[in-house]
Amino acid sequence: MTDFGAVAVLRGFDKTSRATRDAINEVVREHGGHLIDLTPVPGLGELGTVPAADLVVATSRALAPAAERCAAYWNVPAVVPGDGPGGLVRTRQPAVSVTRDGGGQDVVVRQLRLLGPVTWSDGTAPSRHAEELVLKPTIEGMVVTAQYGETSVTRPVARLIEVEITDEIVAEIDGHAGLVGAGRYEARPTTRPVCRLAVNG
Repeated sequence: MTDFGAVAVLRGFDKTSRATRDAINEVVREHGGHLIDLTPVPGLGELGTVPAADLVVATSRALAPAAERCAAYWNVPAVVPGDGPGGLVRTRQPAVSVTRDGGGQDVVVRQLRLLGPVTWSDGTAPSRHAEELVLKPTIEGMVVTAQYGETSVTRPVARLIEVEITDEIVAEIDGHAGLVGAGRYEARPTTRPVCRLAVNG
């Protein structure tokens, strides 16, 4: 088996998750590496404060999106529980990079949902207001849905979305909710999709 550097583990707080983490830690240490316990899941813009890992492991299917997000940020594989027949399934998941003025950066693999007043633009029209903005990565780029009052607009975007937040709001990134501060953000498709290894059976 190849020696490990650092392996990040995302786990729950139950006894089974802790036991899984301990078992992974034992194997990693036997091969010269160390474990990074990513509990709780970092919020939007917080991954830059976490030491980089060479592999990310989710201990449950519920944590798979968060594990894929961390793996995309570090450009390393993610190992997640699968839901199919026995075996290992390797897929590539598209992602969207999010940067903030001032240098903060993050990655979205499944969905970024901003709950609160924002202003956004895809460069094809003047900036628009939204009470809720959702970004979903796709192979072609991303799909953006903006809700304002009774109006909902959904459109594909291939290049860039600019978002301005003027006050602290809730940001749900790949299933993990937290607060995000005011600032200007840019979201654009990444050129390196995350490698996802699903362990089935």
